[in-house]
Parts: sequence; C-alpha cells; structure tokens
Amino acid sequence: MSKLTSAEASRIKFSTSGTGYNKREVTRLQRQISGTLLVMERNLGEDLPVTAEEVRLAGFSMNIGGYDYEDVDLFLDRSYRIISAYERTRAQKAIAPELMTSEQVAEQGFTVVFRGYHMTSVDRYAARIVDSLEAHETGRLSVSTDAAHVNRKLFDISMRGYAEHQVDAFLDTAAETLRHYEDLRRSHGESSQAMA
Repeated sequence: MSKLTSAEASRIKFSTSGTGYNKREVTRLQRQISGTLLVMERNLGEDLPVTAEEVRLAGFSMNIGGYDYEDVDLFLDRSYRIISAYERTRAQKAIAPELMTSEQVAEQGFTVVFRGYHMTSVDRYAARIVDSLEAHETGRLSVSTDAAHVNRKLFDISMRGYAEHQVDAFLDTAAETLRHYEDLRRSHGESSQAMA
C-alpha cells in the first residue's frame, strides 16, 4: 500500500464526468481525510476527524458535471486502508503492552553511570524476574516475584551504578508482563504463590 500524506490528500484533483459525485460533498470528506492523516502523521493521540468506517460508508449525491466516481472511489479505498491500518495499530498498543520473555530479561543490559542503581541488587532482582517469567511460561505455580512487588521495588544509589531511567523502564515492562500472566491465571482459575 503506497503511503498517502495529508498534503497529498488535500491536493488531489478529481476529474469530472457527465454525471458524478457532488463536488461539495466530496471536497468536505477530502478535507476530513487530510486532517485525519495529519493527526496520524503527528501522532497526536487525539480522535480522528473521520474514521475508516466512516470513509468506507461514505455516500454522495449525483450531479451533472460532478466528480468522476471511479477517481473518488479509488481515493476513498486508499484512504480507508491507510486509516484502518492506523486504527488497528493504535488499538493493539492500547490493549496489548509490549511483553518480555524470560530469555529477553536474562539478556537485558544497562548502561553503567557515575551514580546509579546498585548493580548487584538490580542483577539479583532481574534474576527473580527471570525465574518468575519462566514459571509462568512453563506453568509452574510458585513464582519469585509478582507485578505488585515489581511496581514497589526500590534500589539504593551507589557510585558506578546502572542508569536509573533504563532500570525503571525495564521494571515497568516487567511489571506489565507479569500482570498479563497473572490476569491469564486468574481467568483460568489458577493462583500463584509469590515469595516476599
């Protein structure tokens, strides 16, 4: 699918035919589509001026000397596909956080800085997270830590430690991953035993 920018969408000129789509109605939707593409391009996170479904269901009056329906339909189909793909991606991000595997956690590395989180403490706790994820991945009930504990975890600051922002981001993703598994277990009526 070729990319369509907001600027390109606003500049498209449709040919006219003996009887075609009402020009005013088409132009109004064209502007809405251009605005929607602009929101997508800037990743503004706000509601789209027009949704993919609204583009798909769009209808126009027919007029003498209106826009050629084939030209307009091709533009709408292209716009629908692009907006629909964006909506699916945004929906997936909203409901499915990026999850980690135990293998990815085991391979996780952090930058060493002048002052940061105590390295040995972080390494030991990361090992607990690895063990917990392996338990979930293999169906073991007993885990070393859980999402709530990860969210509360604090580390001492030491000279030559791990970069705090990297460890914090890692803990956030680990907590989301553990919560995902915990929710799955609850939905299947299982319980996990987390060590303090």
